[in-house]
Amino acid sequence: MIDPASTDMAVDGMPRRHLRLLGEAADRLLAADDPAGMVDDLFTLIADELRLDVFFNYRLDGDALLLETHGGLTSAEAASFERLAIGEAVCGCVARDRRPIATFGVQRSDDPMAKFVRALGVDAYVCTPLMHGSTLLGTLSFGRRWSDRFEPDELAFIRTVCHYVALAKHRLRIEAELREGIAVRERLLAELNHRVRNALQTAVAVVRLGAADLTDGSARGALADAAARLEVLAAAHRPLYATDSPSRIDIVALIGSIAERTDDEPVAILGTGNPSLAIEQAAAVALLTHAFIAVDPDALAQVAIDATADALRLTLTGTDMGRPRPAIDDGRLVRGLARQLRADVARDGAGQLTILIPGRAHG
Repeated sequence: MIDPASTDMAVDGMPRRHLRLLGEAADRLLAADDPAGMVDDLFTLIADELRLDVFFNYRLDGDALLLETHGGLTSAEAASFERLAIGEAVCGCVARDRRPIATFGVQRSDDPMAKFVRALGVDAYVCTPLMHGSTLLGTLSFGRRWSDRFEPDELAFIRTVCHYVALAKHRLRIEAELREGIAVRERLLAELNHRVRNALQTAVAVVRLGAADLTDGSARGALADAAARLEVLAAAHRPLYATDSPSRIDIVALIGSIAERTDDEPVAILGTGNPSLAIEQAAAVALLTHAFIAVDPDALAQVAIDATADALRLTLTGTDMGRPRPAIDDGRLVRGLARQLRADVARDGAGQLTILIPGRAHG
């Protein structure tokens, strides 16, 4: 006899051992990271308590059901029922109607819908749709060969477990979609960064070639300065390839890449706190710092970068770094970049120049 089973059966009156088992099943399903493996583990957990012989877990695959995992079947049996049409056999009807079905006395029944289960020697069978809201994810069913029925408390237990499985499968599906979305975003971002870097390198080469063809010294110098600033922008984009946070740039690494002396002597780059900035701010900081050291790169000995809750401070130390240079300090480039960053620039008249950037944009 095959009857549709009610979906609102309460767990009131369920044996305490079943309640404990439900708690353990919920813990395992919450920690699961494999849709098929978690159902295998669940069957192992509850099979002895409910004296189950077989289970079938079908996943919705387009307009059909695909057997995702199973237990108590031979390989040949599993292969013969690997795919079901919606409306075919008990599981297909459950998927079509989105209602659980309990099938009792299967071996005495001649209902064609039970042929699939009867051939396996199963005498009591219950199949439940795995639903999240109105979305069908698949079906999960359990069967016994030794008995022709399930008791009401057992049916309540099974349907509660199936509800947990549906929640876990939905969670894993959402997590997989999020991971794929993140992977796609990272690939697109890497491609964009690659194209930006190539474009900047091409621009540097074009400007340097143009400068090489000039005979006017001032024009050649202006193009050389432009090429150097383009290289600074390229240096600001380069760290995007080596970070888990592609929206922010490590300022210590960035300044280290542009603070190079022509005599190959090392420049000490010191960092405290967590000095990082968004790419737009990082590029402006790099250009501003480069403007001060480009005039005499071999004079620079050390750059100390200190990030606090209220400000980002860069201290450039070296020969005459603190001596005023009106041509640079009052130039449009420095004034424009300082205004953009709301930065205060101070020279001590001797060996230190300080750039103070207020706010909580860093870190």
